[in-house]
Amino acid sequence: MTKADDTPVPDYTGLLRLDDKVFIVLGAGQGIGRQAAHALSQAGAEVVCVGRRAEPTEAVAAEIGGVAITGDATERADMQRIADEVMQKFGRIDGLVDILGMPRIKPIAQFDDADWQWQFDVSLKHVFLSTQIVAPLIGQSGGGAMVFVGSTAGIAVTSNRAAYGASKAALQQFVKAAAFEYGSVGVRINSVAPGLVSTPRVRGNLSEAMIRNAGSRYPLGRIGTPPQIASVILFLASELSAHVNGQTVYAEGGMAARSAIYDLSSAEPPNAPARDASSNLSSS
Repeated sequence: MTKADDTPVPDYTGLLRLDDKVFIVLGAGQGIGRQAAHALSQAGAEVVCVGRRAEPTEAVAAEIGGVAITGDATERADMQRIADEVMQKFGRIDGLVDILGMPRIKPIAQFDDADWQWQFDVSLKHVFLSTQIVAPLIGQSGGGAMVFVGSTAGIAVTSNRAAYGASKAALQQFVKAAAFEYGSVGVRINSVAPGLVSTPRVRGNLSEAMIRNAGSRYPLGRIGTPPQIASVILFLASELSAHVNGQTVYAEGGMAARSAIYDLSSAEPPNAPARDASSNLSSS
């Protein structure tokens, strides 16, 4: 009797391995960047940790036995130098992970031109520069993956973060376009969009009570952690995601799927008139 399916079964755990691969991590000094550096290293990759501050960048590189390079990836000359140094040391680049980004929080009316330019540089300029400079080198090395970290702010409105949200929405569109352009040379380009994550920066700005309160609004009852985001980055960096390209993975515990209707359904406002079933809100 002939088997219905005799196609080869791959070594799925082996597809996660990154042995002999060289990865650059931009923003490796703390939080998601540090965890991503550890994840890639544990999977066998040689990891080059990049950051503007030497001390934390070198500390993470020491933790994983990697290489540290100090530089500002929003500056073309620095990004070119970083790529050149990696090529000189290893002779190849197989992937890049970019964690960089932070919001400038203020109402639209209070933004000036400098604020707007700063926000888009911090969110997008390094994405553009690293893709333009590093993607061809990954292609020359036989192909690989680039993973950028976005935000659910790119699809959801958050108070006083209009410019940040706009820049993160632009990142998602850039990833789609870049994946189309560089796919022909074997470079996959994707992004991860976290929600609120318990990074050192977040813990420094929010109290434990505020973090617990935020977590209670998530379907899973908690906000994310850097290792949870790094796990998704590792998946997208590895051959387990070999047919995933130009995508944004929302690693945010289901919060983006939550409608305001969910909150309205739990309680009526004071003195609300009686409603029949036909007046219930619905989404489309």
